[in-house]
Amino acid sequence: MKRYLIVKPSSLGDILHAMPAVSALAKACPDVSVDWVVKPAFADLPPYLPCVSRVILFHDDELRKPFHFLPAFLRLCADLRREPYDAVIDLQGLVRSAVIGRLTGCAFRAGPATPRERPASKFYTRHLKGHEHPCHAVEVNNALMKDFLGREDLDFSLTLPVNEPFARRAREAVAVAFGGTVPDRFAVVAPGARWATKKWPADFFSAVISSLARRDPGLKFLLAGTRDEAEDANAILARSKGLPVASVCGKTGVGELLELIRLSSLMVCNDSGPMHIAAALGVPVAAMFGPTDPALTGPYCEKKSVFIPEIACNRCFLRYCKDSRCHASVDPGTVAEASFKLLMERN
Repeated sequence: MKRYLIVKPSSLGDILHAMPAVSALAKACPDVSVDWVVKPAFADLPPYLPCVSRVILFHDDELRKPFHFLPAFLRLCADLRREPYDAVIDLQGLVRSAVIGRLTGCAFRAGPATPRERPASKFYTRHLKGHEHPCHAVEVNNALMKDFLGREDLDFSLTLPVNEPFARRAREAVAVAFGGTVPDRFAVVAPGARWATKKWPADFFSAVISSLARRDPGLKFLLAGTRDEAEDANAILARSKGLPVASVCGKTGVGELLELIRLSSLMVCNDSGPMHIAAALGVPVAAMFGPTDPALTGPYCEKKSVFIPEIACNRCFLRYCKDSRCHASVDPGTVAEASFKLLMERN
């Protein structure tokens, strides 16, 4: 059996974008066992692929601290060298991910011919060709895997089987949030995002919820995200009194979040990790995009509505902006109407 190491430590969306390529690798080579280097926050994700036998934790926060660096580095090196690898595949394309591959001692290290950080290419012994033109991140990873295997006939379909422990805890969290029972139909609303410019305000989401509730009186709404996004969720709750809205923000890990999104009927969100989970599961997505380009990192699924402000400065890729025109240029009623259509098409 061959053993490969996948280096794709973060983010949640990046990992999900790599999973179809790794799944295709396993289907094409049934005798392959895969280890995956990942940040602790996202360690629940890679094992959803049956081919992943071990997760190696990349504690980047500890590696940044002078007094923690050496023990964290030595632990990482030991984990990377515990098993001999036939190949290391760096799908991140950064210097740090390329260095991680080098630390394994593996002689065959593959990475993108045009990595995100140019110096990373010096650490590869095999340079993988991707698409010549800009395309979605999923297709970028898929192209790299085609070149790695030297095959075009790969099956990139992705199925994420139910993880029963996560699913049980997800159902419990949803039931507690709604007073004891899991609703037959509910929409997940994810108000968080990594960039300030990606985050539509609480007033916007409460207006979408109110408008959608009028169109679909039987639908309930569940606010979801990390502990850092609980403040955003509380602001939406405060503006949504009298509406069937509850929150589990900060009360789930990634595995539980994935399973509760699987239970839902709809995702309403910013450009964020939960959006990519919903897309991977086939849950209809209504997503807001301003500073980023949905053609490159949008929801990779069929059932979606993407809303882009009709202003000249969209797709600016700025993390911070003094101007709020981006958020003000998307109408909550339009989002609610499109979300309702997605619900009706699913039913």
